[in-house]
Amino acid sequence: MDLLTEDRISDAFGRYKNNPILSKDIFDVIVQGSADIAGNHKYLDWIVSRWVKMREENPETVTSSKESAEEVITAVETFDKVRNILDIKNLYDYESINHLFDVLRAAQTRQRREVSSREDTKKVFENDQYVIMVPETNEASCYYGAGTKWCTAQSDTSSHFNNYKKSGELYYIIDKTKPTSDPTYKVALNKKLSGEEDFWDAIDKMITDKNVIDSIVHDGLLMKSIRDHFKGVHGERAAAAEKERAEREAERALEQTERRQREVERQRRLNAEALQRKANNEWEDYDLAHALKEYLIDEGEWEGATKVDIEYDIEQMRDEMENDPEVIENPDGERAQDYGGDLNNLEEDLENAESVYDLIPGYDTSEYAEFEYGGAEYLITTDDGADEYAYERVDNLIDDIGFEGFNPGFMEEHIDANAVADYFEDWFYDDVNDRPEEVLDEDDDKELTEEGKDRVESLEEEIGEFREQLDDTDDDTEIEELESSIEELEETIEDIMDDVHYYDYTNEAKENYVESMMDEVRDDPVSWLRDYGMDDRMDDFIDREEFIDDVIIADGRGHTISSYDGEENEIEYNNEWYYIYRMN
Repeated sequence: MDLLTEDRISDAFGRYKNNPILSKDIFDVIVQGSADIAGNHKYLDWIVSRWVKMREENPETVTSSKESAEEVITAVETFDKVRNILDIKNLYDYESINHLFDVLRAAQTRQRREVSSREDTKKVFENDQYVIMVPETNEASCYYGAGTKWCTAQSDTSSHFNNYKKSGELYYIIDKTKPTSDPTYKVALNKKLSGEEDFWDAIDKMITDKNVIDSIVHDGLLMKSIRDHFKGVHGERAAAAEKERAEREAERALEQTERRQREVERQRRLNAEALQRKANNEWEDYDLAHALKEYLIDEGEWEGATKVDIEYDIEQMRDEMENDPEVIENPDGERAQDYGGDLNNLEEDLENAESVYDLIPGYDTSEYAEFEYGGAEYLITTDDGADEYAYERVDNLIDDIGFEGFNPGFMEEHIDANAVADYFEDWFYDDVNDRPEEVLDEDDDKELTEEGKDRVESLEEEIGEFREQLDDTDDDTEIEELESSIEELEETIEDIMDDVHYYDYTNEAKENYVESMMDEVRDDPVSWLRDYGMDDRMDDFIDREEFIDDVIIADGRGHTISSYDGEENEIEYNNEWYYIYRMN
C-alpha cells in the first residue's frame, strides 16, 4: 500500500472517527468497497462523507447501516464504469447520494443505440427498451449479430444460420439501453418447430437461468409478438412438427412395450433353461460359476436368501418352539404341528438357497466365463484367463480406434526407432549417391578414383625403372635424359593429384553420412515420419504385442477389462484364485 492510499484512509477515519453514525465495522466495509472500485481509494472520502450525510438527514427512512453502505458502494462502482457517458464525470461534483442515484437511473434508461431496419429483416416488436429483429438472410444475421459470438453471425459461412432457420426461427432481441459489456445487451431466441425455446446471450452462452432475462420472458406483449409472428409464419410447419413428435413418442412407447415383452419372454426361456440345467446337475463341477456365486454372496450382492440367513431362521424357530408353553404342554398338538410345517418349509428353502443355476450363462472358455445376475453382467476368470481376456480387449480396441486412439505420448513411446531408421536407410543412400556434393565435405570426404590410383601407380613404376637405369649408368647425357623423364612423370603425378576429375567421394564417407542420418531418425522417429507425410504408417513401426502388454501393465487388468468400474476383484475357491469384473 503506497503512502497516498494510507493517507486517504487515515484522513477519512480521522475526520469521522468521533461520529457516532460511522462505526469501525461500517468504515471497514466502506474501505473494502472503495478498494474494490479503485486501489488508490480516490472515491473513499466522497463515499464516507455522502453516506454520513445521508444517515444524518434520514435516520429513520434509510435502510440498515451495512446495507445502505453497500448500496452507495454499488452506485459508485456503477458510476466508475459509465462515467464517460454521463454529463457530470467527476464524482465529487455530486452533492448527495440521491443526486448520484437519480443520474444513474436516468443513464440506465437512456437509449444507447438506434437499430435501423433492413429489407431482408422483419421487425416484430419495438418499445423504448427493446427491438426484436428476425433476419431472413445470413447477411442480415451478421448485421444484427455484430458484436456477439453467435455462430449464426459468422460472415465466412451461412450453414449455421440456414440450419437454425430450417428447424424454426431466430429472434434477435436487442436492448437499446444496455452497454455492450452486458452479455444480455443482445439475446438470440431460437424458437424451434418442435416447441423448445433456447435463449443465448451475446457471448454465445445458453441462458439456463431465466432470471437473467426476467424483463424479456415476463414481458407479456413482447413474448406475444414473438408467438404471433411464429404462428403466422410457421403455424402449419409447427403443427406438422408437433404431429411428427407425437408420432415418434407413440413409436417409442410401442418399442418400449415390445422390449418389455421380449424381456419377459427372455426371462421365461432363461428360467426354463436354468431349471433344465439344475435337473441335469450340469454345473456340479463348474468352478467358474460356483466361484462367482460365492463372491456375490460374500459381497452382499446375492438377491435371494442365503443359507446363513435361513439357518439362523431355523435356529430361532426351533428355540422359539422349544420354549413355547403350548408346545411344552402338548408336544403333538396343533401348535407344534404348525411349527413343524414352518420348519419343513425353511428346510426346503435351505436346500434350494444359493442356487448356482440362478446365474445366466454367456460366452465361456476353459479359462473364463461371462454371467448375468440381477441385471448386472460379470466376467470371472482364472489368472491366465484374465491375461488372455485383457489382451483380447486391447487387441480389439486397437482394431477399432487404432494406435492413435490411445494417449499420443504412449503411442509414440512404442514406435521402434531402429525400424524407422532402417526404413529410411535406402532413402539416405539414394540421397548421398544422387547429390553427394550437397551432403558431403568437398575436401575431407573425397579420395582418388581407381582410375587415378592406377595412373599414379603406373607412373610411379616408370619412375622406379628410370631410377634403376640412373643407378646403372655413368653417361652424363643419359643421366640428364633420365632425370628429365623422371621430372616430367612426377609433374604428371602432381597434375593428377590436383585434378578434381580424378577424385570421388569415399564409400566410408557415404556410409558415415547414412549412419549419422539414421542416428537422427532414431533420436526422433515420430517427427521424421510426420515430416515425410507418413502419419498413417506409424502402425507399421509398432510392436503390437509389446504395445498391448504395456497398456495392460500401465492401466491394470481391472481398468482394461471392466467397463463398469475398472475394478478387479478376487476370490479363492477350491484352492484356486479367480478374478471377477463387473462389465455393465
